[in-house]
Amino acid sequence: MSRTRTSRLAETAAIPASPPSLIFVGSDKGGIGKSFVTALAADLLDVAGTAPRIVQIDEQERLPALYPDRVTTLSLASMDDVRRDPGAIVAAFDPLYAAIERTIGDRVPTIVDIGGPQQTAVEEYCGLVDLDADLAEAGLSAVWLVPATAEPEAMRGAVRTSTAIARVLPSVRRTLVLNERDGSFRFYPGSPADRIWSAELQPLAGTLASARLPAIAPGSWAPFEAAGKRFVDVVAAEIPEIQRWTGRSRPAAKVLRGDVAFFLSAAQEALGDLIGLDRDGSDAE
Repeated sequence: MSRTRTSRLAETAAIPASPPSLIFVGSDKGGIGKSFVTALAADLLDVAGTAPRIVQIDEQERLPALYPDRVTTLSLASMDDVRRDPGAIVAAFDPLYAAIERTIGDRVPTIVDIGGPQQTAVEEYCGLVDLDADLAEAGLSAVWLVPATAEPEAMRGAVRTSTAIARVLPSVRRTLVLNERDGSFRFYPGSPADRIWSAELQPLAGTLASARLPAIAPGSWAPFEAAGKRFVDVVAAEIPEIQRWTGRSRPAAKVLRGDVAFFLSAAQEALGDLIGLDRDGSDAE
């Protein structure tokens, strides 16, 4: 990365204000709720009055559909492109760097959602351009949320990712998000999951910040996800709207909305401090 870019970061950071948040959400295991956590963070920031920009390093369509005017999707260079031009990987990440520059300039947080297959490429990019030095010089506070579910490979992926981020982005605060979607982190003694939890992930959780994200009541979120709704859409909706979205009776619609509202409140408690919110939901100073 050119020193011109680094200087621009440093000059903008001189503006006297609390640094805005840069929030990475990533792990090298797919299907563990990374986009779910990204959407939660975006909605919680929205409720607090700050509409974050989102950079998606993934191929899924969910986030662009939920936030159509706020998502920048990166198309990473293929291995053939990289072999022909090693600079291709840097060029592919230029939209991410541009979003970081805008975050420093306008104080709007950026959330970076990273797909499992793209995790290694992101790590290579961060190390290649020494992104950590640029973030430190700019005075930009950043956090990396590492989601994990109570499944052996997901827990291994969280440990691998956390170790890699400590190496390439040492100034970024790593945080484990224990997603209880598929069950709590309590295991039958001696089982493969218990061995990984006891020997690897639990000790790591003791050295890093961590948050437990409770499961939504079974079946309560699926009809809203199928309808393409956000968490804030659901909690703000009137019951007839819930009925139209889900096809449920009025009593059932009340229960569904209540379940999502309860979950969103619990998620705010779990993630609020990590993404820069006070406990009352307002932006942290």
